[in-house]
Amino acid sequence: MLVYSSYLTLKPKHQAQEIIEKIASWLGKRCRASVDTMRLSEGIRDLQFSGGYHIQSRATLDEERKVIFPFLFCAQLSHADDQVSGRRWVTEIGLSQVNADAPVHCTFLLKTDEVSARVTTPIQVTRPLLVEQLVQSCNPSGDTPGLRVKRLNEESAGAFLIEVERQERRSPIVLVSASRDGKFLVAPERVRSILVGIADVVEVSHGVNTFEIEKVLGRQYGAWGGAINIIFQSRRGGRGNFCETSLYRPKDLDDLIEDGKSIESEILAAVTHRTNLPYSWRHISLDVVNQAVLRGQLSRSIQRAKQNDESDEYVALLVEADKEIRAKDNEVADLRLDKEEQDIEVRKLQADIDGLKYALSGRQSTSEANEDGVSALSPLREAVSALVAGNPTLDQSLTLISALFPDRIVVLESAYDSAQESRVFRHGKKAFDLLWNLVNGYWEALASGKGDMHAKTVFGHNAYAQNEGEVISSDGKKRRTFLYRGHDIEMNKHLKTGVKDSAAETLRIHFEWLADEKRIVIGHCGKHLDF
Repeated sequence: MLVYSSYLTLKPKHQAQEIIEKIASWLGKRCRASVDTMRLSEGIRDLQFSGGYHIQSRATLDEERKVIFPFLFCAQLSHADDQVSGRRWVTEIGLSQVNADAPVHCTFLLKTDEVSARVTTPIQVTRPLLVEQLVQSCNPSGDTPGLRVKRLNEESAGAFLIEVERQERRSPIVLVSASRDGKFLVAPERVRSILVGIADVVEVSHGVNTFEIEKVLGRQYGAWGGAINIIFQSRRGGRGNFCETSLYRPKDLDDLIEDGKSIESEILAAVTHRTNLPYSWRHISLDVVNQAVLRGQLSRSIQRAKQNDESDEYVALLVEADKEIRAKDNEVADLRLDKEEQDIEVRKLQADIDGLKYALSGRQSTSEANEDGVSALSPLREAVSALVAGNPTLDQSLTLISALFPDRIVVLESAYDSAQESRVFRHGKKAFDLLWNLVNGYWEALASGKGDMHAKTVFGHNAYAQNEGEVISSDGKKRRTFLYRGHDIEMNKHLKTGVKDSAAETLRIHFEWLADEKRIVIGHCGKHLDF
């Protein structure tokens, strides 16, 4: 079971060797024995200690035991659980460095291995103490989450909301509030310590005006009176941006304490449930280092074979083996990218489903959960209101179309971005009509097997073009190429209105029909793209 994973960027004075020294010191304390730094840095096949502790390590070194860049290193500690029979704990620390002057990327992975399905004793989620030690002593980069506890008050509420909804935010935010008597059920500094590297911690102190803060943030992103709120990364759904949250009310935290559970462990578990998988994909494991070593050996063997005039057949075999290994690496990377994009899509659709449930049920909001649903529905309400008024913006039209037809259309982030840039476009109703015909008549024609020549008639005269009428430069092709599920798609088909060089009067909607998915993908919705 994957328990904990994180990724740090460090800039120690003495480069990777300084980190390896600290890893050796930490391993020695865990094993109650001395671990030689030099031996660890050069690679240990299996070093055993009393108590069932095992240490392994690998590094990218040449035949003279000198570092090869890009440098990769991994150390692994494994041992039996002191209290649960049949369970082993495995901790890995990986390092990577492009060159001698570059920062060192440090990855952590903590997992358990159970001998069978009968080992079901719950795990208390934790993180290696070494994480905090390296953060304190090895100069982490300034963008590392959780380096210090931040504070939320009336003055900082606006900036906090901007950070919460920022699309580029990659780390969760944990909001820890003081109770009415001014005390914290768990100290914010303690929470920061266990979440450093994976989440930011924000403190709401006793005495701040929570009513004023709530006016800015709303109830979804707040935490008052001793509550703790985890705010996950901002996502764009069919009805606009949203952030999933996990709120622990004071009663929930009291119940954890009564059950003998640790609040900080519960918070860490909730955060790592979302962050573990993407961080584990970046982890420098023993296998990753072994593969790098093998690739290095193959490359050197190929060079030696060529220099020594070995047979062409032998060289060809080595080259083919090298290509096969690299192809497998690329295949794994593509699969991970597809999985991550699918997870994002699932969360977006789930948010849409939740919001539409509230709309269809017609229930009044009597709890915070219902209020969250209504909050998520707000962008859709605004878009409908704008359509009824006859002046929807481009992004509101995209919001409506993607919410109503998620099985027929995919609106890429680039389309939303271009729509935002063209908010001055004056003919919003006409743009919506084009999109409506796109997901109805045009989609239905193609989905039923009819050709593009028949399908395009739904747009009327001069509103659809299969390609550009001008010669497109290489830069122009790039502007019409969009990333979808890890693949570049050139989108020359477009809907159009207006010919002036004006974002207020002219619109281009670039899209592509994916026959195998029976979906239309929109990559651009805004001003005319340069040739």
